[in-house]
Amino acid sequence: MVFEGLVIHKVPYKERDLIVKLILRNGLMGSFYIYGGQGGGKHHKPSQFDLGSMMKIMVKDQKSHKVDTSDLMVAQEYSRIWEAQFMRHNIQAYYLACLYFEIIQKFIQPFQIKDSDFITDDNEGIFSVVSNALYYMNDALEKKQFQAEQHLNLFMVKLLFHLGIMPATDHCTYCNTDLMESGGVTFLPANGQFACLNCVTAENEKGLWLRMKKGYQTPYRDYAELTGTSFQEGDKLIQYFCHQFHLRPVELKTYSLLLR
Repeated sequence: MVFEGLVIHKVPYKERDLIVKLILRNGLMGSFYIYGGQGGGKHHKPSQFDLGSMMKIMVKDQKSHKVDTSDLMVAQEYSRIWEAQFMRHNIQAYYLACLYFEIIQKFIQPFQIKDSDFITDDNEGIFSVVSNALYYMNDALEKKQFQAEQHLNLFMVKLLFHLGIMPATDHCTYCNTDLMESGGVTFLPANGQFACLNCVTAENEKGLWLRMKKGYQTPYRDYAELTGTSFQEGDKLIQYFCHQFHLRPVELKTYSLLLR
C-alpha cells in the first residue's frame, strides 16, 4: 500500500531509525516505522522527515514482518514530495506549526490497516486545513509577510468549521437579535455562541465576531485579507477548542513557546 501525508510527529528509535506519525490525505493518522529515517550512515544522508514535510510511503506486507501491530506500519520505500523550506528559518513559524500538529493529535483518529476497506472521505477536510495552513505559512514567509497571529486565527477558524463545532454567529443566543444589526457582541465559549450586549454585560468583541465570519468564508490563498487579528483573539479560539474537547490550554505545550 502507498500512503501520502504530512509529518506531524517523529521519535528517534535505535541508532538510525524513526517512528513517525503522518496526517494522511483521508484525514486519519498513520504511524510508520522508518528504517534509516534519521539519516546519517557512511554516506551522511540527511533525514527527509522534517516536521511538516509531505511524504510518500510504500509499506511492507505486515504479515511478512516481525512488527505485528494494527497501527504501526513498516516503510519499504519513501520519498519527500514537498517541504516547508522557509519554516525552518523562522522560530515563531516553527512553533506555530508544532502547535498545529499538537492540536491535531488531540482528536485525530488512527488509521488501522485492518480497517482500510472501510475508510471513508469524511475527514479529508482536516487534511486540507493542515496542508493549506503549512503551504500558505511558507508562502507568507517567502514573501516576508508572515504574521503568526493572522495564521493562527485563520487555522483555528477553518479547523472549527471542518470539525463541525463552529460557534453560531448569526443571532444572539438569548434574544435572537440579528448580530449584524447589534452595536456590540460578546463571545460565550462555554455556549459556543455569541450574545448581544443588551443581554450580557461584557467586553465588546464584534471585531472577533466579524473576523470569525470572514475567516471561514475566505479561501486560504487570500489569507492576507484577514486583517486586525491578535493573539488575544487566537487565545479565545483555542480556549473554545479546548472546552469542546475537555482539555486545558496548558496541555498544548507549544502554545506558551509561541507567545514568548
